Amino acid sequence: MILGSLSWYIVNYAIERLNDGMRQSAESVMVDMSHLLAAELEKQYRIDPNKAELEKTTTQITTTKQTINTQAVEQLFNGIKRRDILAEIYQIKKTSLDTDIYITDQKGIVIYDSTNKNTGQDFSQWRDVRLTLEGKYGARTSFIDPDKTADDDEKIMVVAAPIRSASNEIIGVLSVIKSITSLENHLITESKQLKNYALLLVIFAIIIGYLFSIWLTKSLEKISEYAQNLAQGMKTIQPRFWDNRLDQLSSSVTTLRNQLDGKEYVEDYIHSLTHELKTPITSIRGATELLLEDMPAQDRQKFLNNIASSNNRMAQLVEKMLSLAKLESQIAPLELIDFDITETLHRLLEERQALIDSKSIKLSTPSDSCLVYGDRMLIRQAIANLLDNAITFCPSSGQIDIQYQQASSQSYSFDVFNQGEHIPDYALPRLYERFFSMPAKNGPDSLTAKGTGLGLSFVKEIMKLHSGSIIIHNTQNDHGVAGVQATLAWKKLNS
Repeated sequence: MILGSLSWYIVNYAIERLNDGMRQSAESVMVDMSHLLAAELEKQYRIDPNKAELEKTTTQITTTKQTINTQAVEQLFNGIKRRDILAEIYQIKKTSLDTDIYITDQKGIVIYDSTNKNTGQDFSQWRDVRLTLEGKYGARTSFIDPDKTADDDEKIMVVAAPIRSASNEIIGVLSVIKSITSLENHLITESKQLKNYALLLVIFAIIIGYLFSIWLTKSLEKISEYAQNLAQGMKTIQPRFWDNRLDQLSSSVTTLRNQLDGKEYVEDYIHSLTHELKTPITSIRGATELLLEDMPAQDRQKFLNNIASSNNRMAQLVEKMLSLAKLESQIAPLELIDFDITETLHRLLEERQALIDSKSIKLSTPSDSCLVYGDRMLIRQAIANLLDNAITFCPSSGQIDIQYQQASSQSYSFDVFNQGEHIPDYALPRLYERFFSMPAKNGPDSLTAKGTGLGLSFVKEIMKLHSGSIIIHNTQNDHGVAGVQATLAWKKLNS
């Protein structure tokens, strides 16, 4: 609205200036015309200056020494008015003479009027006559009818030139009259075109401004959403913009968040890692001190196994932490594709077949293929962690049920149920914390050791990257068997 109002004001101001310019141009032409006619009168109708007096007529003015004959001018104008005029001035057609003149004597009395309306009247007080008789430039703009003086009433422009005697005395005035209406016809035509062009320009500017405002609003919304996601701890890709200022703002938000995250992340990880490594280090130290003493070979082997187990746990902790840190700090875009989750599951089960057979676990899996959309490698790692947990906590000859489906055109789910003891209520909300783990009570010794406590944290981060979630709860399968179910749910992201 502001842009439109300002543009319309400028157009109206330009039209006013155009109107002034047109009147100035017309006045200049009228000045030339008045002096040309005055010069012709001075040349053709000036009498001998020594003649004292001439006979007075209605078309003559007599002074003691000079006389202006207006008969030739009258004949000239009558002849011009009878002419057929056909002129096309741009889009305006001109078919008749729209210029008139009148001539006054030294006293300002009209002695000739081409309109035959004002002959004999006293025009000495009109600005054009009065100033010209005083030797100045005389011109005026007046209403045609003195009784109609509204802004829309018709006006005329009058420009005068002096008629001089041989002695250079001003003996009369010739005034040229031009209707302003004839000038305004040209102005109206040009003004309409100018307003049409201006209207198109305003509409174009409004459209461009509207599109720009939409782009700017959406860009700021992207930055705002990006900042909110970072504040909530979500992993999201930094939006990029072709405008350097917006791109720098987005980069500044990323830099600020990375600096804050980096400090908190390092402090948290150092604290957690120190706490988790303390147990295996203490175990290794105690076993080493005992090994320095004499003991039976069987006990020595037991302590060596403890050292190896503790060392293996530390290696797993470091490896898992590196993988989780890499995932949590991931800023590169995901490699999103359509892939068959059935094929991925079968390959993971083949890799764990020996372990499954050793515990005589019964598996139930879908036979139909199912296409899902996401980062294939990360989804595979998430499923692998769920399978490892299910196998670990499933008792010998237990049951594991796997289900997956495309919940809608834009969402997917993957369920793993393993038979076994329910998870204590206090532990359920803490399952996704780093380094929190539950001891496995089923299976051989290789499976009873406490895990790293990073697997489910790893899965949770993968689901975050896919705008999804992981839910673990105690339940029963379709046959009434008690156990634990883990569900992955994620959405189809725009690549």
